[in-house]
Amino acid sequence: MEYCRIKLIWDTNVAGILILLCSALFQVWLSFCDKTSVTWQMMDSLKDAAEQIWRMIWKDLFNENSFLIQTVGTTIWGVLCWLSLNYFFLVVDYTGRPQWLYKYKIQEEKNNPADREKVLDTFKTALYNISVLNFLFITVMYYPNTRWLGSLRSTGLLPTFGELVLQIWAFKIIEELGNYYGHRILHMPRFYKYHKKHHEWTAPMSIVSSHTGTVEHILGSILPAAAGPYIFRSHLFVVWIWSLLVLFNTTVEHSGYHLPFLYSAEGHDYHHKTLTSWYGTMAFLDVLHGTDKPFSGTVDGKRHFISCTLTPVKKTVRENSRRVE
Repeated sequence: MEYCRIKLIWDTNVAGILILLCSALFQVWLSFCDKTSVTWQMMDSLKDAAEQIWRMIWKDLFNENSFLIQTVGTTIWGVLCWLSLNYFFLVVDYTGRPQWLYKYKIQEEKNNPADREKVLDTFKTALYNISVLNFLFITVMYYPNTRWLGSLRSTGLLPTFGELVLQIWAFKIIEELGNYYGHRILHMPRFYKYHKKHHEWTAPMSIVSSHTGTVEHILGSILPAAAGPYIFRSHLFVVWIWSLLVLFNTTVEHSGYHLPFLYSAEGHDYHHKTLTSWYGTMAFLDVLHGTDKPFSGTVDGKRHFISCTLTPVKKTVRENSRRVE
């Protein structure tokens, strides 16, 4: 059992760990390369392209207005990312097509297809949260009276590749701390009323990630994700990359599908199905506090890994027992 729990941490974070190791090795390689080498020239070209794109956004689209780019720009970016990431899953769940994709669905008997009226209601709530509430939060954080809490910057040099990777990982750890403990608090009887809306879906779909009440969206979704960038006073370019990664992660996590080569949604799907276990996303806090146990000992826990074949994990890890002793 202990081996299964340790393995759960590895299976959950293996992609991120490999990316971090590859990034570190690349940085070491870069330090030994001559600045006239192809590698350095390639990195300089990429950074120049990024800076050119950012200057175009900063000057041409927002007329060098820091308030507009931080509030309106960040909100528009978030909405576009959210819509783009959810479009595929939304079409599948709303239409029930293509039917062959349902072999990757975790709770195959549910939402096949989903109730259209309920989907539309969920979409409206989620879109309101992602647009209006996110905009209000960023606007409040922009003004001087809240600057002591942290701030973002729109100008100055973009971070190096190494700085970008380290900041993203720092953001992820901070988000996990806020997400896990905030989630645990929301499941306490006294506070569950603020979280109940999110659990209207026992078999989640991607847009359910933002289907929450106002209090939960601000305290449970925005704050954990925004804390890192504001603490580090990060460049908005980094913040936009980070927000894309956050939205990608939570979209896949709530999708209800265990698709090949993508992050496993088994853990959070189990959480919605049972209302217990798996309060975080990186597993280590769940293992530390023992809240992984209802999940890690089940066949659902055994299926929680990145599948590298087109065969559904339900066929490679069969349900011969509900619990592994």
